[in-house]
Amino acid sequence: MLPSSPADSVDSAGSTPVSAPGILFRSSIYGGSGYADGSLSILAGLMQEGFPLQVVPMGEQSDKKKLMPVELRSRLEALQKIRVDLARGVYYQCCPAIDFDTVTEARIRIGRTTFETDRLPEGWREKCNALDQIWVPCRQNRESFTYAGVKESRLVVMPEGLDTQVYRPGLEPLPVPGRRSFNFLSVFDWIDRKGADILLRAYLTEFKPDEDVTLILKVHKFDDPSALLEARLLHFIEQTLRLRLEDCAPVIVLSGLLPAAEMPRLYATGDAFVVPSRGEGWGRPYMEAAACQRPVLAPRWGGPVDYLDDTNAYLIDIEGMVPVPADSDREVYFGHRWAEPSVDHLRQLMRRVFSHQEEARRRAAKARADMEQKWDWRIMAKLWAEKFHELFDGERG
Repeated sequence: MLPSSPADSVDSAGSTPVSAPGILFRSSIYGGSGYADGSLSILAGLMQEGFPLQVVPMGEQSDKKKLMPVELRSRLEALQKIRVDLARGVYYQCCPAIDFDTVTEARIRIGRTTFETDRLPEGWREKCNALDQIWVPCRQNRESFTYAGVKESRLVVMPEGLDTQVYRPGLEPLPVPGRRSFNFLSVFDWIDRKGADILLRAYLTEFKPDEDVTLILKVHKFDDPSALLEARLLHFIEQTLRLRLEDCAPVIVLSGLLPAAEMPRLYATGDAFVVPSRGEGWGRPYMEAAACQRPVLAPRWGGPVDYLDDTNAYLIDIEGMVPVPADSDREVYFGHRWAEPSVDHLRQLMRRVFSHQEEARRRAAKARADMEQKWDWRIMAKLWAEKFHELFDGERG
């Protein structure tokens, strides 16, 4: 069993400090990425359960963007100074598998990772098979990792949770000029996988400018240095869709990162949440929107179907698994296949949510209840704690 405190213990002679067996937690925790947000929820649970923890941030080494509360920032900085005994402990790392440290020795080495297509990039299989266990967030990942050659005996599905007391309904919306009576909200990085083209095509062909509806795009990252996001959007509307801007229902663009404390209020700005992603290992924003009791439109494939279904969300049918285009903006996906959400079905679902708002509210209430009863981090922390206790009690994967 684990000691109750992460502080160094003292050996039998009473003099030499001996690091406690615990968890070395290596992951992105700063910067607001999907990996960082997921890891913070897991850390919150482990801290609550009293596990000795040493935190080793990957990427950004501090909360320089001031995205998290001061108390949490201070606590994480303190955990970076702790040292645990890896010879008796667990080396847990959460990152893309290609970045796994397979050299450092520990009693048990865990790699947590995810990928969004039907297979893995070059080198991932070897990295995964070099560790004792590989933890993935969803069932689809277990299938795709096994298909790619990761030993099935090493794979464990360990889902994420979130704080339903932070992500909750009834919050004051962020001020967004131009909002109408009904607003679709989408939160994503502007990359091909997220399906912005599918969303825009569905929304702009389904709704007309005289309807009381808007689409709000909250874009975290846009990595094309040669063009402004608004210019890219205008080009897509006029050149790809062949629509005149004056003939389109309004689209509002919000760019840049928000402090974590403001994200729940962002979800309150939308009357429904939609991202027709071509692939998600988990899809944390869908879960956050559901916890905020927003009707959610999500793809019927990948991580989201582990916690969303036709009773608590509007699942977008998939036309099939298609090859990633050769001109896609992420080379790591080349040679893979991903899902292609149906534009026509998305149009139908967006119209349904807009026209049957009482039904959508009932479905959103079901989603909120599911998030509280099944996916709150306090519930998930017990699952994670049980798993780590198994490891420390001598169960080697």
